[in-house]
Amino acid sequence: MRALLLASLAALALHAQPQVQRFTLPNGLRVLHLEEHERPLVRARLHLRLDPADLPPGRQGLPRLVLRMLDHSDAAGLKAGDFDRLLEGSGIQLIQGLEPDGLEWRLLARSRDQDRALGLLADRLLRTVFDPSVLQVQRLACGRDEARQEAPPYPRLREALLQEPGSRPTPASLGAITLEDLLAFRARVFRPDRAVLVLQGDLGLEQAKRLVLLSLGSWTAQEPRPAIPPPPATTPLPATPPPPADAPGPPGESSGAPLRIPAPGTGLRIQAVAIQPDDLAPEAAALLTLLVPDDPAPSHVRFTVEDRHLIATLDVGTGAGAGSLFQERLETLRQRSFTQADLDRARTAWEAGRALATLHPGSRLETAFLEAEGRGVQDIRMKALSPAALSAALRQWLAPARIRTGAAGDPEALKAIPTDLQPKP
Repeated sequence: MRALLLASLAALALHAQPQVQRFTLPNGLRVLHLEEHERPLVRARLHLRLDPADLPPGRQGLPRLVLRMLDHSDAAGLKAGDFDRLLEGSGIQLIQGLEPDGLEWRLLARSRDQDRALGLLADRLLRTVFDPSVLQVQRLACGRDEARQEAPPYPRLREALLQEPGSRPTPASLGAITLEDLLAFRARVFRPDRAVLVLQGDLGLEQAKRLVLLSLGSWTAQEPRPAIPPPPATTPLPATPPPPADAPGPPGESSGAPLRIPAPGTGLRIQAVAIQPDDLAPEAAALLTLLVPDDPAPSHVRFTVEDRHLIATLDVGTGAGAGSLFQERLETLRQRSFTQADLDRARTAWEAGRALATLHPGSRLETAFLEAEGRGVQDIRMKALSPAALSAALRQWLAPARIRTGAAGDPEALKAIPTDLQPKP
């Protein structure tokens, strides 16, 4: 009866889900359109893909600084403050952010304001003028955000482990970024043929085509600029103190030893982060997201999956034996063999979750974007997934080379943490 109810709910939800319609502008901008008229709202998500070649060596923090400059520079003849007040006065939400694979802008507006909203998004993207006088202020602000020395130790540990090796901004790398670097980055990355726009809400297909063509149809790729040269040997960031000589470097950039964050008077937290492999099947990733936190083996180590990251956490009072326990538990999970019962249970839970998610506008927007990027779950592949393939996917995700580890807590407890916390190959 329960299975029949879940199947009925899924069928109703999928039947009610709008079909994704696709079109491409002459400039190469890909657009996905989801027509819904339940509420007088329009949502948009614009994603600009980042490639490793876009980030020159020695310029860590360049994408973050570009976003800060966009947020604090004049656009379309409006001062930065006036631009923000225009958004607020119009009831338009425009949020920008840095994702693991690109830059994103998310827009929410009433359907009657859709022309103005998408026009303001275009102004921010295409008609923002970088002010050289703003650069130094935003460079210092970016450095303070990255340092976060005042933040609690546990969030600092997690944030440090989530960062890609070599991507963590330093005083030297931020100090090396010039206005020319920002303009060169913008010329390379802000291209319509790198962008995907998802529109969802109270507008028809022809209306969406007109709206996108009027606001973003004039967007063209700039002429390619020469590659950014390596930074000088010493380019310190003014007014930013250098890190202590014995401060730990970013995870993954040393010999593999875990990151240590001293925090006198606090308990010990050991943590490991493994980012989802790009070639991991979306279907396996969806089921592992449900199965890993539900692991039946008794342990004090907690497992979660958040935004394509598998995170293991152990909280203890002292470091005695904690490192060995943590390492052993990681290896036990990595070697787990799933059964057909595990697979069936996860499939049922996933189908129920999908049925509910299709009722949420934000989830539908996310699903459409993932499908456009080739990362969407397909029913035929989900049905063909076997327990052996699921077990192999978990071992791929938890490969020792993919795991970054660290610990935060009292300095005496940190001394007992071994130099290797990863599972054995």
